[in-house]
Amino acid sequence: MLEGLGSWPVQQADQPPAHSREKAYASSNMALPLNTSLLPRTPETGSCACLRVHADHPPGVNLRDGCLSVAPGLESLAASYRIEEWRADGPGRASLEGHVHLLEHADVLFAAWHQPDTTLADTTRQAYLDLFLAVRARGFPYPVRIWNYFSDIHGDEDGLERYQSFCIGRGLALDELGITEESMPAATAIGTRAAGLFVYLIAARCPGKAIENPRQISAYRYPEQYSPESPAFARATRIETTEGPQLLLSGTASITGHESRHVGDCAAQAREILANLDALHATAGNDLPPPAWLRVYLRRPEDQPVVAGILSEHYPHTPAVHWVLGDVCRRELLVEIEGVHARTP
Repeated sequence: MLEGLGSWPVQQADQPPAHSREKAYASSNMALPLNTSLLPRTPETGSCACLRVHADHPPGVNLRDGCLSVAPGLESLAASYRIEEWRADGPGRASLEGHVHLLEHADVLFAAWHQPDTTLADTTRQAYLDLFLAVRARGFPYPVRIWNYFSDIHGDEDGLERYQSFCIGRGLALDELGITEESMPAATAIGTRAAGLFVYLIAARCPGKAIENPRQISAYRYPEQYSPESPAFARATRIETTEGPQLLLSGTASITGHESRHVGDCAAQAREILANLDALHATAGNDLPPPAWLRVYLRRPEDQPVVAGILSEHYPHTPAVHWVLGDVCRRELLVEIEGVHARTP
C-alpha cells in the first residue's frame, strides 16, 4: 500500500480537525468514483468537472468551464488524435494555488503544474513540493497516478543527462517531504518537443495498492549506472472504483531485470513490453478487466504500423489506442506503453 504518504499531517482552517478526518479515512473502504476513457475529440456540448489531457494543443494548463485541461506538449501521430479524460462524480471545485491548478471532488483530486524547465533538477524539486503539499493540505494524501513530461530528455545538464537531473530533483523533494520511494504510485516520464516541465496527478483520500513486476527489478532499486538517484514510481497502481477495480499502468518499456532488451528492434521491444504488461495484470489480480485504453509513445513514427499489428495480434479485442511521438528515458529504447485496465461502458 502507499503508506508513506499517509503519515503527512493535514491541517487547514476550513476543514474538520485533522484527527477526525484521519479517523474517517481510516475507516473508509469506499470505492473511488473515478472513470476514464479516450475521446476522439473534445465534446461539443455540455461541461464536465473532469481532467482532460490534450495532444496537439498549444502547451499549457488551464481551468475552464469546470474542467482541468492539460496540454503537455504531446504530438499525436497522423489520424490518431485522442483526448484522455478522467471523471469523478459530482461537481468539482476549481482553484489555483501558486503554480498548482486544482480540481477537487469529494473523494478525488486532480492537480497540474507547468513551468519552464531550464534547470530541470531545481524545477522538478519545486513541482513536487508544490503539488504534494497542495494535495496534502486538502486532505488527499495519496497520489495514485502521476505523469511527467519535459523537453530534451537526453540533453546535458551540468554533466548529467536531463532525465537523471529530473530523478535527482524528484528525489530531493521526496526526501524533504519524508516520502519513501517505495510509497510512490504509478508514473510516466517522457521527453517531448515542447519546452517546460509538466507534472499532473490524480490523488485520493485512501491509498491505492502499488504493484511491482516479477520480471523487473523495482525502478527505485536500479543500480547507480542509470542515474545517481533512482527513479521513484511503482510499475502500476491498483485502485477500487465504483465501476470495479482498475489497474493504472506506468509507462512500460522493453526492460527485464534492470536491463534494456532488443536494442534497435522496435517490434521485439513491443512484444517484451506486452509480456511485462501481462505480468502486471497477473500480479494485480485476475478480477481485473482487460485494458480500456493504451497510449503508445514512439520515438520514430514509422514504427507505428508494426507496433499496431503486434497489439492487434496480442489483444482479442484491441483497446482504444492513442499514438504519440515521445522520447523514452533510455536512448536505446524506441517504444513505451502506458494505459488503464478498466471496465468500459
